[in-house]
Amino acid sequence: MTIDEAIRDLLNVSTDIQGVAVLGTEGDIAAAGPGAVAADLAGTAARLWEAAIERAAALGQESPLDHVVVQDAHGAVAMLAAHGRRIAAVTGPRPAVGLLLFDLRTCLGDAFAAEEEQ
Repeated sequence: MTIDEAIRDLLNVSTDIQGVAVLGTEGDIAAAGPGAVAADLAGTAARLWEAAIERAAALGQESPLDHVVVQDAHGAVAMLAAHGRRIAAVTGPRPAVGLLLFDLRTCLGDAFAAEEEQ
């Protein structure tokens, strides 16, 4: 499965998602969809991730960060790290956060399954 196919599947099953970006190992956008929301997502997601890492370090947390979710009445921004990559998504109001994180992890696994088999 390609990255674009994995994103298409994600958007089909997770109707809360308004935009998604899969980030490469250097933090660049490997794939995104749909539209303008996804285009702005990489930079915002990178800043969110760095802020979360700094906060975790300030609190003395030693385990590596694997996800961040920021939610308000208008929706959420979620970012998850798995399989050596990161994925970020913007949702509408009241997403099912646990299911969202599961779907993001599945998307990354599907997108890079062929690379991991080599």
